[in-house]
This record gives sequence, C-alpha cells and structure tokens, in this order.
Amino acid sequence: MLHVFKHELRLVFRDPRFWIPFVIPPVILAASQAIAVSHYGGQVMEGMEGYMMLLLGCLMAPMGAPLAADSFAGERERNSLELLQLSPIAPARLFWGKLLAILPFPVAFSLLAEFAYWLAHPEISTTVAVASVLGSLSAVLLTTSFSLMFSLRVKTVRAATHFSLFFIVPLLLLVQLGHEVFLQGLVLPAVVLLVSIAVCAFATVFGMRKFVSL
Repeated sequence: MLHVFKHELRLVFRDPRFWIPFVIPPVILAASQAIAVSHYGGQVMEGMEGYMMLLLGCLMAPMGAPLAADSFAGERERNSLELLQLSPIAPARLFWGKLLAILPFPVAFSLLAEFAYWLAHPEISTTVAVASVLGSLSAVLLTTSFSLMFSLRVKTVRAATHFSLFFIVPLLLLVQLGHEVFLQGLVLPAVVLLVSIAVCAFATVFGMRKFVSL
C-alpha cells in the first residue's frame, strides 16, 4: 500500500498543472470580495465574512475530483488496470493506497484556504471559523469518496470528472441557502461531519469491494 501511495504522489507532483485549480478559487474569491468592499465601502460585506469563509472551503472540495477521477478510470483508459490487478499487491491495498494519496490534497488546501482567510479577517468569531472548517472537511470527504466511486464505474477520465463535478452546483446551493443556520453553532457542523465520515466510509468500503471484484 505504501508503494502505491508513493507512486501516486510522484504522478501528482510530476505535473505542475495539477496545482492550478487549487490556486484559482481563493484568488477569484479574494479579488471579488476586494472589489465589492472597495465599491460599497464595506457595508455590503458586513456579517458576510463567515459565509465567504465557508464558501471558500467548499469551493476547494471539488478540486480533488480530477485526481479521484484519474485513479481508476485513468488506469482503465491507459490499459494498465489489468496489470495492477495482476500485480502481487493485494487489491485492497491498491485501493487504499490510491485513496490515501488523493485525500490529503483537497483536505490540506481547504484547511490552508480557511485559516488564511481567518487570518485575514480576525473579526470572524471562533465558533463561525470552526463551523466553517468542519463544513469544508465534510464537503471534501463527500466529494472525494463519490469521485472515487465514479472513477470505478466509468471507462474514461473525462466521464469520471464530469460526473464528479456535478457536486458543485448542489454544494453551492446548500452553502447559499443554509449558511446562516449552519454557522450559528458547532452542533450541526459536527453532526454533518460525522454523517459525511460515515457516508465516506460506506462508499470507500463499497468501492473497495467493487475494485476487488473487477
């Protein structure tokens, strides 16, 4: 499993273009906020910092979808999936190695974006900031696990990526419609995170069984 993990990491770091999607959302969001503040004198943004922080973290979640999409669909498209299955490494270890190589990137970039935004806006309360972080972690777990599932079921990276990106619209709608209730305390964000972990675990186990049976 460690060998697969290292191999996947080498593939990621070999292509610098991978880092571009993780940089674009924070830059666009920061620029749009700066324009709004300068145009309206900060009045419109009053009380919206928590919403922007939550939105930024959730925008980082789908950025790992291309990695997850390439995990198995890419191997199938390159005709190397059968070779992996014939290798002496157990299928379960192959699956976990690929998953563990994917998950750290959206998690790390989401947390970095969240804490950088909080540092730039110290007026955000600790409760709102922690709730925002928990929400972004939930979004990362759900997006990554379902992207991995799509990668197992489709034949091309393009198809897996397109299916994975369908999560962006409902994710943004949930943030838009429910951010006020979500950021009021830590109980709801904690419950959502626990549910996300359970869903991610179920999807991962189901995906591993699917991969073993291929």
